Amino acid sequence: MRTRQCHAMGGLLLALLYPTAMLSAQEGETQLGQMPETSLITHKLSVRGGYGPEETRLGEDRKEFISIRYEPTLHWFSPDIQWPRWEAVAKAWFNYDSQPNAIIQDEGNLQVSRKRDKTWAEMREFYVRRNLLGNDPRFSLTVGRQRFAERFGVWWDDSLEAIRFDYRDSQAEGFIAVAERFYYYNTDFNTLEPEDKDIRYLMGDYRRLWRAQQWAGVRTLYEHDYSDKDLRDRDDFKGWRLGAYLNGQFTDLAWLSDYHAELIGMRGDLRTVGSFGQFDTGRIDGWAALLDAGKRFDEHPWRPRLGLTLALTDKPDDDGRDGFYLNRVQSDRRTDPMSYSNRLVSNFVTVNLTNLQMVGVGVDTEPAPGTVVGLRVSDLRLRNSEGRLPVRVVNEPGIRNTDSRALGQVVDLNYYWRMYPMAVRERRLNLNTLVSASYFKAGSALNTGDDFQVTLGLTLFY
Repeated sequence: MRTRQCHAMGGLLLALLYPTAMLSAQEGETQLGQMPETSLITHKLSVRGGYGPEETRLGEDRKEFISIRYEPTLHWFSPDIQWPRWEAVAKAWFNYDSQPNAIIQDEGNLQVSRKRDKTWAEMREFYVRRNLLGNDPRFSLTVGRQRFAERFGVWWDDSLEAIRFDYRDSQAEGFIAVAERFYYYNTDFNTLEPEDKDIRYLMGDYRRLWRAQQWAGVRTLYEHDYSDKDLRDRDDFKGWRLGAYLNGQFTDLAWLSDYHAELIGMRGDLRTVGSFGQFDTGRIDGWAALLDAGKRFDEHPWRPRLGLTLALTDKPDDDGRDGFYLNRVQSDRRTDPMSYSNRLVSNFVTVNLTNLQMVGVGVDTEPAPGTVVGLRVSDLRLRNSEGRLPVRVVNEPGIRNTDSRALGQVVDLNYYWRMYPMAVRERRLNLNTLVSASYFKAGSALNTGDDFQVTLGLTLFY
């Protein structure tokens, strides 16, 4: 049965990839007498493999893993591509994952991804957007399953069914959205888990350019879990996350080139289902602060950038029922618009932003155009030695020592290469690769022992 599924998946990929490549949209203006171009199909193929602990849990047995994903995306525009009043987008994922390590860099809910079969497909995005609301290019409205993302992923990093209103001009931009998940739209795992069911979100983001290359903004996320009693979903949260952030770049400072600072507060009610079906309600208050800053030395060979990353949360209670944490539409996956994407601490060690104190220093160099070699070292500590762990560890008794706050140190070495775009049938072909080696030295708070992971990833865009 598995062999037939793989053959069917492969045949579908070939059928989609090659015929649609000949339907690519022409760039530039249409010639006289031709119909305006109204559709475009893009392709993305990703292959990632490596060797590391199973399910990326520290202390688990190490295994080889590989992931192959094909992402076709159909874009439709009306009346034309240049100035569309209407847009429609449909993006699909066709996936093979030998084990959950392979999807660790994905957007979205890792708990759900780990439960899927090895071979599956998913309608990742499908939405309709109305641009030029009121004939004003600043306003647009989007309805459907759409992507929500930001720099660090700690606010939102998933695709959700939503109604979203966007505003954008040269000095300010923002959005407000109402979202709720109804299905996973996945061939292997479509029905929602109890932890994802009946949760409504209100999202908002607004930022303004207050001086050249300097942005200041505010964000909010209201979460309302209105699900019924379910022993499989014991925790129902209703409350707010509010925050402010600053980011920008400098060309004239001797000690700073770029920065992103974020402060997030959280307050709400946590309703817990007890063993006998009763509701217990408690108050949750917490906060988290993030800073990512660096200085690039353009005048030196390889243009090195020295970077500093800090993460700090409040000190939670011993029972782990209080304090800041990431929900199931959030992650620690940060997207760097300047180069490759990784996670807040490491490509290997994922963290839930709770009960955490982290300091990371790194250096990125550019030995050749389109090439980045980076080294990062991070130190992780607990705010409360008896609070919940922010890292994933093997589920074994005696795995932690509550007399210590030292989680450990992580060393990340990355090599990233991006090919110069190539023209193929009047379309651009892009290829990049990321080689990563990570080593975790366990601190005295963990009895997992040291661990490591190595990965190689290739991504093709067309």
